[in-house]
Amino acid sequence: MSNLTGLLGAALLGMLSTAAFAQGPRGILAHNSANDNKPYNKHDISGIWTRNGSPGGYGGGGTCRDCGDRGYSANVPAPTPVGQKMFDKNKPSYGRLLGSADAAAHPEEPIGRRRAVPPANDSDPYQHCNPMGPTRALIYPDPMEMSVLPDRVLQQFEWGWGTRVLWTDGRQPLIDPDLPVWWGYSTAHWDGDTFVVTTTGVDDRTWVDHYGYPHSADMVLEERYRRTAYDVLELTMTINDPKVYTQPWKSELKQFRRLEKDGIKTVDGWAGLLQDVCAPADEVDLFNKRIRDPAGGVIK
Repeated sequence: MSNLTGLLGAALLGMLSTAAFAQGPRGILAHNSANDNKPYNKHDISGIWTRNGSPGGYGGGGTCRDCGDRGYSANVPAPTPVGQKMFDKNKPSYGRLLGSADAAAHPEEPIGRRRAVPPANDSDPYQHCNPMGPTRALIYPDPMEMSVLPDRVLQQFEWGWGTRVLWTDGRQPLIDPDLPVWWGYSTAHWDGDTFVVTTTGVDDRTWVDHYGYPHSADMVLEERYRRTAYDVLELTMTINDPKVYTQPWKSELKQFRRLEKDGIKTVDGWAGLLQDVCAPADEVDLFNKRIRDPAGGVIK
């Protein structure tokens, strides 16, 4: 699968309504009853996990039926004045089109899901090949691989080919780091059967999700993972960011389903995550000029 194919899919999906990204009857379930009797270790989170609703487990689009949708959470806390300014500045291309009849027909949804602009007019950092950051990468419905090492856990994301390091060597979370970075600084430990990750210092140019919800560099993100079946990994996240939100923001429950090691293969039979890289050369020459800009009315 080429990067152009992935980018084209993202552009087309971005023009669809939020409903296209919600969990629904077309997606398969995270848990397969055929795996009911398979033994598993609750402390083993290694392997390839996906929130994708297609049988193959990748390709963008919708999530599996019980995995939660592609947003962080619809229960958005009230923003601070700084947070509102940051929110207004972000222009997503996902969700219901801003000012459309479709957007007006769903006042029950938060405004973040009803303000999409054409991709050519957005300010989405990832649409310009910048890293997604942790929350958005975890929400996107393509696979990630967890590799457990003696002193760290590596998270490798197929979409964007981003890598996180979750340190389990006993170090304490880095509070108020001097240099914020795209993926932040992450420490992790086991609390019973829950794998707890604390991340600080995430560059504030990343978004919480693809609807353009912001965070500051002072955000403290907590992730809590639980393996609840042979083929199911659960995740809840909590954002503490008093500069941007007036109270902590907890995500809805997200679920991942397990893919077997050889479940993803190239046409040549090469097994493993696909390198779905957002390469600037492909983005500018192949995608923006041919697809994104004309779709937004920009003709060069």
